[in-house]
Amino acid sequence: MILTLLALLTILFISIEVQKYFKIPSPITLIGLSYTFYYIFPTMILFSEETFAELVLFLIPILIASDALQLKLEDLKRNALSLTYLALISVALSVLIGILSANTFFAEYHLSIGAIIALFSMVLATDPVSVVAVFSSFKVPHKLAILAEGESLFNDATALIIFMFIAIPMMNGVEIGALDIAIVSVKVIILSIIIGLVIGYIGVLLMRLTSNPMSELVLILLTAYGAFEIAEHFHVAGLLSVIVAIITLNTITQKSFDEKEKQVEKARNIVNRANKNRKVFSSGFMSGITRKLSSDISSIERHKQNLNYVAVLALLANTFLFMSMASIVHIDLLIKYKKEILLMFFVTTVIRAFMMGTFGILSNLTKKMTDIGVRWYSVLLFAGIKGGLSIVMLQMLPENFAHKEMFDAIVIGVILLSTIIYALLLVIIIVSNKKSFNQEFSQELYH
Repeated sequence: MILTLLALLTILFISIEVQKYFKIPSPITLIGLSYTFYYIFPTMILFSEETFAELVLFLIPILIASDALQLKLEDLKRNALSLTYLALISVALSVLIGILSANTFFAEYHLSIGAIIALFSMVLATDPVSVVAVFSSFKVPHKLAILAEGESLFNDATALIIFMFIAIPMMNGVEIGALDIAIVSVKVIILSIIIGLVIGYIGVLLMRLTSNPMSELVLILLTAYGAFEIAEHFHVAGLLSVIVAIITLNTITQKSFDEKEKQVEKARNIVNRANKNRKVFSSGFMSGITRKLSSDISSIERHKQNLNYVAVLALLANTFLFMSMASIVHIDLLIKYKKEILLMFFVTTVIRAFMMGTFGILSNLTKKMTDIGVRWYSVLLFAGIKGGLSIVMLQMLPENFAHKEMFDAIVIGVILLSTIIYALLLVIIIVSNKKSFNQEFSQELYH
């Protein structure tokens, strides 16, 4: 176990430093070092199939919480129409296109409709951790970052709902019609949102009872895992509940910190005036202002530190995921199904290119949606990096599924290819358009 932790921390440290100095997204380094580790130590199996499944489910809430903390409710409201299309309509249409194309590309396997839906749900689910990792090294327009990161986050919820409540039942022999799909989807979404809102508000109430920074950090984690567990208990979308709960918690608490920042600015102005004319204010009044200023600044800094701590935990969780992925699916299995992996990667890339193209056209025709140019289209296209949730869904496939080995290879193979190829292309696009993105970034600051 100690060796596992040493390897994990070493890989994480190297990945962070490589991203810092060479702008290579950390997920690329994580994957490369994880597989290198198992190449050097081929007999070392750190995770069994059973342990791996439990580990992945244990890590998902912290990964989602970390990304949800980056989003503000005002941004989500402002881009609600765009995000609805990107994360809901686009995913559903992509799965439909996948069903229509699968009989052509995978005809020899005679896959059922349920299996096809499951496969495309897994390979269409994107990874917000990887997208945030890329964007953290560059200046990109805020609206573009919201679209890419928001799409990655809510896309996961949509893909998981389709997978769990449509694909898996169909694979188990349950007949589901169009009306059933609509009813189940609406029911799951509404109940998941309600659970998320309730747990989020409970988290806010508890947060107001403490000023201890460690307690605040624990409450963030309690909110995420509480929402996930309760939603799963009622057989709805735990992922969506986590997103809603954390955004609710963060939005309300952030408002109080915004007020504190205003008070800090006001107190600083008073102190500055007092320094210029010491006769204006009494020493007792100034002492009280100084103490309040110090307390508010400390409170704001603690909150920012807690957000950083959650981000570090998410990085650690992501490293666990990539290491465990490398321990379960080895290179020989990927080589065995190389044709299927490359084919699926090509198909999903074409589907995503088409869906992002239709999004760009609709956005430019609709005043309520953000205009999308070629630069933004390119970024959104290659922001579709796959990751942790796809691995989670792999563990939910029925044990008696005949093509489980192939699905394992395809999903892991697509994750590897998208992480390396998409992330590198994303960096190249951002760097080559650095001047334009910097100008757009600066313009947003002054508006």
